[in-house]
Amino acid sequence: MLTRLFTLTFVLLVSAAAAFGQKSWLDRPLNTNWNNGSGTVPAAPRTLAAIDSRCREQIRDPESLSDRAVTRAGWSLFRASQTYGAVTVIHGMASVDGMCRPTQYNTFVFVNNRFAGTLSPSLMDARTDGSLVEARLSSPTSIIAEFNRYTSNDALCCPSQTSIVSYGVSTGARGVVKAENVDTSAICGNEDVVETQDNVVSGTVTYRQRSALPATAVLIVKLVDVSRQDVSSTTIAEQRIEATGKQVPFSFDMAYDRSKIEERNRYEVQAEIRDGGRLLFITDVSHPVLTQGNPRVVDVVVVPVRGSGQGGGNRDRTLRGTVTYLQRIALPANSVVTVRLVEVSGQNVVGETIAETTVNTNNRQVPISFELPYEQSRTSQQSSYALEAEISSDGKQAFKTAEPFPVQLRGNAGSNIQLTVAPVAAVITGKTLSISKFGTGTLQIEGGKTLFLIRGNVSVRTDGNADVTVSGLDGSTVFSGKLVYFDEGTLRIKVESSGDADASGELEIRYSGRKLNSISGTDLMLDGQKVTIKF
Repeated sequence: MLTRLFTLTFVLLVSAAAAFGQKSWLDRPLNTNWNNGSGTVPAAPRTLAAIDSRCREQIRDPESLSDRAVTRAGWSLFRASQTYGAVTVIHGMASVDGMCRPTQYNTFVFVNNRFAGTLSPSLMDARTDGSLVEARLSSPTSIIAEFNRYTSNDALCCPSQTSIVSYGVSTGARGVVKAENVDTSAICGNEDVVETQDNVVSGTVTYRQRSALPATAVLIVKLVDVSRQDVSSTTIAEQRIEATGKQVPFSFDMAYDRSKIEERNRYEVQAEIRDGGRLLFITDVSHPVLTQGNPRVVDVVVVPVRGSGQGGGNRDRTLRGTVTYLQRIALPANSVVTVRLVEVSGQNVVGETIAETTVNTNNRQVPISFELPYEQSRTSQQSSYALEAEISSDGKQAFKTAEPFPVQLRGNAGSNIQLTVAPVAAVITGKTLSISKFGTGTLQIEGGKTLFLIRGNVSVRTDGNADVTVSGLDGSTVFSGKLVYFDEGTLRIKVESSGDADASGELEIRYSGRKLNSISGTDLMLDGQKVTIKF
């Protein structure tokens, strides 16, 4: 009986201790100060692995006596230090996570280069409850700090509450920092955002360079539809976040209109950081979301735009942007992207090449960032200019721009260009596809009568060659060409002939499984006559 009573008591004590451990110090009374003014910086915990070399750019070297006291205790310095009068605030971490976010970190306070305490009684990890967001010296004797507060229902990107802590700093011979007040409140969000967040894309944006953003920098995050290769990407939602002195990582949540999302289409998150007219950072890889099994939450790493610190916009005579394509094809590791600035005249007649650059993809996938410096002395205000891009793999041209992309060399128009390239040859699927349907539609040749359609058939062969046949009571018309795009719901066929007749343009086929849904034409020509097809 005594043994059973002891066991029950032990279990209750353990349960109570566990429950207490789950309650943050930010929710408990501040009756006891964890800082005792000993002057000794606590030692950093031993980690199993060194900080990844890719993350070391955010670690700064010690510059002051206080910095060196922190590093001697085994901590790595990150973020900028702050000094106000005799008080200095320093951030130190023991390790990082896979996105180079600090883990096992704390913030150390010094008075006249003597350690006065930490802002948290325990170590913190980024994106967890009680993790410090920022600390600010508001006077020579006071500090204001903000901490993330998560509930069990919060996504990692988006804590629903925040705690603001006020600290007092005694600045005598034995300086001590003490937390005096905690104010926890809900984070005010956009009232238009549905609280279930089933129409929200969220995540974080960061970069790995050891550099601070200007207070005037702006992060722009977009949700874009990248399904069409023949038109520019369509922006579904956009969020602008003012830096106002804060540094990466930034969290974002974009509410979007559900009616604009189609499961068969492809969507991705793109991000850029600007300061006035200067483009500082940009995404250089694809971040797919929402459809086709992709997530709603993404962590985006942006890369610097070379020369972004040398004045704004295009004054450094460099064109910048990305090259991409919309086909579901992976680039081989040895692929090379080439971008040219060319002079154009008349109907996109390409003349002299003004500048050219090449980018080795090194196993990266589109979009691929490029920078194209050019000599202003080789350009003229009386001439027009455009960009051409191509991607070569194994020494063979695989993709290229369908036509030159016009650019403006004056002002700020050359700082965020997106070039979309298309396959040079047919997209080879390695399998056949045959779909058809009975229905109603029309085919009209310019200047002729309208033909009523009752049946459509699409046949795609393993080599990418394809035929589209539309039939009516008066007979059938066959358009032959090459498959240039495909996904689970869309085919695009570049038309090359129609029997013995000359034909050009593009046919778009919408389908689901083995069911043909629609056939439509873009710039479709038959023996020099414009053709309109709706089926």
